[in-house]
Parts: sequence; structure tokens; C-alpha cells
Amino acid sequence: MLTAINPKALKLEGLDKMTQKVTVGFKCDPKTKLALARQAAKLGLTLSEFTENLIGNLENLKKAHEQEIDEFNEKLRFYENDNLLRLFRKYKAQNVNFVNPDGIEFQIEIKQPRDIYTILINSYKTKE
Repeated sequence: MLTAINPKALKLEGLDKMTQKVTVGFKCDPKTKLALARQAAKLGLTLSEFTENLIGNLENLKKAHEQEIDEFNEKLRFYENDNLLRLFRKYKAQNVNFVNPDGIEFQIEIKQPRDIYTILINSYKTKE
């Protein structure tokens, strides 16, 4: 069987055993290249060094933001708890009237859980 040879095919064999750096090429918009080159120059780096650092730091950025994402998810679980979701399911697609602390009546259609939260938080009158 004959198979066509693709001259653009990646040659990845053996890369996992190499120790020296290899070249990676990609196409981008000229404005993107110019912006990257300017940022590199500000840091005293070549465009190649700057791009290498950007790519190398992707994993570090991911790890740094994982904690932040976990904190946001914890906050989300606090606000979208079982009680809120139960109320959402009960009143979904209904119009609900409520009175805010200033005595103004509002009506809101329940489309998502945050609509229930909006009613609860805006119905509570604090002592001043």
C-alpha cells in the first residue's frame, strides 16, 4: 500500500528524549507579533526568548489560578445552596412580587437561581 508523504507533517519522534531546545513555529496576526516584540523589547528579551517564557509559564499560571478558581467555586456553592436551588425549582418561570427596604414593590420573573437570591437580599430591611 502506498501512502502519501505529507511534507508539513510534524516529526515528533524522539522529542521526548532530546535535551537541547527545538524550534516551534506558528502563524499569528502581524499586530500580535508586533505587540509581543514590543513587550519583549521592554524586558530586554528577544521575541523568541519572550515567547518561550510565555509558553513555559502557562503551567505556572494555571496552578496560580487553580486556588482562585477553587475560592470562586466555594463562594458559588455558598450562594447556590440546596435551599436556594429548591426555591428556584419551585418558582421557576413565575413572576414574583417583593417589596424592597424602601417600600417599593418590584416584580421579577424567575429565570435563574440568582433571581431568587435577588429577591431574598433585596427584601431584607436592616436597622440603621
